[in-house]
Amino acid sequence: MKNITKSKLIGIVITSSLFSGCGGGTGDGGNAFQLFSPLPNNIATPINNPSTTEKNTLGQLLFWDPILSGNQDVACATCHHPAKGYADALILSQGVGGMGLGEDRIGGSLAKRNAPTILNTAFNGIHNQGPHVPEQAPMFWDNRIRSLEHQAKLPILSQEEMRGEDIAEDQIMAIVIERLEAIPEYKQLFLNAFGTSVITETLIFKAIASFERSLIANNSRFDQFLKGDSNALTAIEQEGLEEFVEVGCAECHSGPMLSDYQLHVIGTPDLTLPNGTLLTDMGAGQLDFRTPTLRNLNLTGPYMHNGIFETLEEVVQFYQQASQGENIHPSLSLQDLAPQIQQLDMGDGDGDGDGDGDGDGDGDGEGGNNAIVSFLKSLQDDQFDKTIPESVPSGLQPGGNI
Repeated sequence: MKNITKSKLIGIVITSSLFSGCGGGTGDGGNAFQLFSPLPNNIATPINNPSTTEKNTLGQLLFWDPILSGNQDVACATCHHPAKGYADALILSQGVGGMGLGEDRIGGSLAKRNAPTILNTAFNGIHNQGPHVPEQAPMFWDNRIRSLEHQAKLPILSQEEMRGEDIAEDQIMAIVIERLEAIPEYKQLFLNAFGTSVITETLIFKAIASFERSLIANNSRFDQFLKGDSNALTAIEQEGLEEFVEVGCAECHSGPMLSDYQLHVIGTPDLTLPNGTLLTDMGAGQLDFRTPTLRNLNLTGPYMHNGIFETLEEVVQFYQQASQGENIHPSLSLQDLAPQIQQLDMGDGDGDGDGDGDGDGDGDGEGGNNAIVSFLKSLQDDQFDKTIPESVPSGLQPGGNI
């Protein structure tokens, strides 16, 4: 890898992109755009759901209370726990009927997707330029829902995640509301948050969404670098950033969240579970998935929509292989993959820089891939709210059977 000066690197990152559109070609000044920018300090909220302390307090309790699940054994926090970066560290989440937290969880209905972190979902849909409209924020791996308010309902309706087998999908919300209405503390909390003690679906999900928007991690060393601290990244991390841009990763992973929020076919292989069960396309017949954020990756593995890769090194290696048509889904060829994958210039992963992937830049490993991994680790900010309520109004165990 060629050497570049720190000032040149900062110019590439902060001033304009080397790429124009998806083709990876050099653009003129009119088509140049900014690749990255730091996450903002202020959070945009929907016009009909402004954030308040009372609403966040209620939303946190609902997020942790298993009363929202059919069997009252699973909460939102079961699969989105602060100890696991608000994910669950599992290949696929294990919902209703499971016992334990994260890697120690046993049993439970197997979800169809890897649980993404909810950290920074307040910023889903944000771009470098233009207004951020939280009502249109894309959610889930397949973008099937817009906004946190609408997203919050679907896990409760899901048989595997929270509903269970004993309650019909069209009945679960009426039962949940009836349970909440029977608890005076919840009626008071709704009165405090919304000015009414009448509990409705809309208010439940507004409260949960408001709490989830408070879970932000927006001061990584990369954010600090983008704000002008040229020493915030080590030499190997800056080399990795250059490599990340140069080979084409930023074609999809750009902007404040390092995501374009679009669906792409990248050829992720099918998942074989430890018991030998092959889960082909996760039962949904879908092969295109939303570009995930790259923030706080250290805390939120395993990776991809089906959790097939355990380490960041494996992820980067996969992209290297996929760009050459190797180790991809058996029903696909290189020509079937998104243009961004076809045009990645990952080479063989051997750079001329020194790096062992741990961010200190003093090793003798591969300079290319290891430098990229080192850069990805600079996107971590672990100073987020990790508060766990001591109790919830239902009297059930916060977080369910964990």
